[in-house]
Amino acid sequence: MKAQPFCGTIFLSMQIRRNTLISAMGDKAAQKAVSVCLLMKDRLGPSSVLHRPTLSRIAETAGISPSTAKRYLPLWLKLGLVEYQGTKNRVLVVKKMASSNKHRNIEVGKLNFNSFKELYKAFRSLLFLLLNSRKSFLKRVIRIATNPKRGEDFKKARKLRDHYAKGDYGKTEYTEYGLSYKTIAKKLGYCARTAQNIVELAVKNKWCKKVNHSTSQLLPGVCGMYVEGYTFTTHNFGWKILANTYEESAYWYGILIGGKK
Repeated sequence: MKAQPFCGTIFLSMQIRRNTLISAMGDKAAQKAVSVCLLMKDRLGPSSVLHRPTLSRIAETAGISPSTAKRYLPLWLKLGLVEYQGTKNRVLVVKKMASSNKHRNIEVGKLNFNSFKELYKAFRSLLFLLLNSRKSFLKRVIRIATNPKRGEDFKKARKLRDHYAKGDYGKTEYTEYGLSYKTIAKKLGYCARTAQNIVELAVKNKWCKKVNHSTSQLLPGVCGMYVEGYTFTTHNFGWKILANTYEESAYWYGILIGGKK
């Protein structure tokens, strides 16, 4: 895809349903489709209407090639992102992407709307933050359900805990295992190297902070030898590199896990 320059107005209050983002997890085609529609919506303005929607006009508006527009138009229609209106489909409308319930939406105004390429990269990093936020959400729910502070709804927290906190998370405690690049890649639908790039962009933009984890054990004399169960060894220690953990910035933390700051 070749992005073309466009000088438009960025709507800093643009929102999208959280469920739309969740449905795009693991589906690269859907992620690209949603990214393009966000870009078109931003560039078309409040009306979100494109008159005489030929492939060339769609491509010019979105900053993509006509062949790419031809490939993605059926997907947009299938996903319900756009619709034709008027006699002989003379108008293409980018449909409303936000829910009337504001707590079901995520603000996307901080994404980079300069081009499709930049927006798509930022969109993938937002999906990573959303994936990581589930861990933050479960940690908070379990804490409130077991040790609530004044004013916190522990009854609601208990119901959410019993519904969501399954498997490794347990029901009365939380164990943090971090998120490996392999896990991120599997969830988002990419290879581990691309997952690393997605995370690095989020860190670079200061959307989250990466915390590295490792453990060591005294193994006298190993001195660089291979020891099963350890990532590497030094003169007298065996080291295990564990999955990283990520802390969302205050801005994204509030938006991603509850719709509130």
